[in-house]
Amino acid sequence: MVYKKEIIFDKKSNSGITLYLNNLCIENGNEKRPFILVIPGGGYSFCSEREAEPIALSYVVQGFHAGVLRYHVGEYRDFEKSLQDGKQALDVIEKIDENFNVSHDKIAVIGFSAGGHLAAAMCTLLQKKPSLCILGYPAILSSFATVMKINAPSLDKCVSEDTPPTFLFSTFEDNVVPIENSLYYLRALEENDIPFESHIYQKGLHGLSLANSLTGDSPKMIDSRFSHWLNLSCEWMNLNWDNNKITSSNIKKNVIDYRVEEIMKDDRNRSYFYKLFPQVENKSYYKIIRKSTLRQLNRFSPENFTVEKIKLLIEIIEENNDEIRRNQWSV
Repeated sequence: MVYKKEIIFDKKSNSGITLYLNNLCIENGNEKRPFILVIPGGGYSFCSEREAEPIALSYVVQGFHAGVLRYHVGEYRDFEKSLQDGKQALDVIEKIDENFNVSHDKIAVIGFSAGGHLAAAMCTLLQKKPSLCILGYPAILSSFATVMKINAPSLDKCVSEDTPPTFLFSTFEDNVVPIENSLYYLRALEENDIPFESHIYQKGLHGLSLANSLTGDSPKMIDSRFSHWLNLSCEWMNLNWDNNKITSSNIKKNVIDYRVEEIMKDDRNRSYFYKLFPQVENKSYYKIIRKSTLRQLNRFSPENFTVEKIKLLIEIIEENNDEIRRNQWSV
């Protein structure tokens, strides 16, 4: 069974969230389930029903809690107000009755087309972001924002190290939102070292939704290959949430087994790294070695990453870590 509740944010624009909470979670005791917020497309002119409840309930069947966001569209279209609708939706999800066992550290957002634009905006512009992002044939670029008659930046320019891991699916043949929107966003994720998975299908029109008979009103809107994205997205979310159970922060390692990207997260460590190994300042070079540990660098390129320099870097990092710990205890 599914518990349904509708919450209106703005009566005039009819913006708000409809919750679909999985009652099975109550019967299963304290087992917490993730929540996915669905944002339908419609070019900011309307909210497509084909990308609303059918998507949300498909995830409920997979064991998720779900919600559908209806945001400012049509005569009330306003990007900033729509973004605030997204923020309010996240606030509502955080306050869901604990009896429904929502896992508040596992909140994902999925958006389609213009809804993908809003989902990407929530994941790049809001201070509090969902933990995972799924984008279906999303509009990203400011050129398309102009087409949608909203004032919004190119969201690929807004990606940062705080942007959540992203799953993106679209088609090469998209006849409404050019595939360059997806490609620019993927490039921005890569440049900021944000994990992502992408499925760009060769065939398929824009707005396929589930690409089955439930959402397709004609043969051209039904595509068995494209429809795989739903199961793939569930696998991807579980993969990311399972990986987060074990992080580098809770595993004690010797400094020599730190990956370069871990070392670079600290400003002082990064500065010393550049002094000892200036070639790493080259962005392309860094991308090649960022997943390697200090031990691996010495093994693969001993002439550049000498034992002496690595020992010196380790001493500096350990001293820096000790200072951080001392400061924490002194607070």
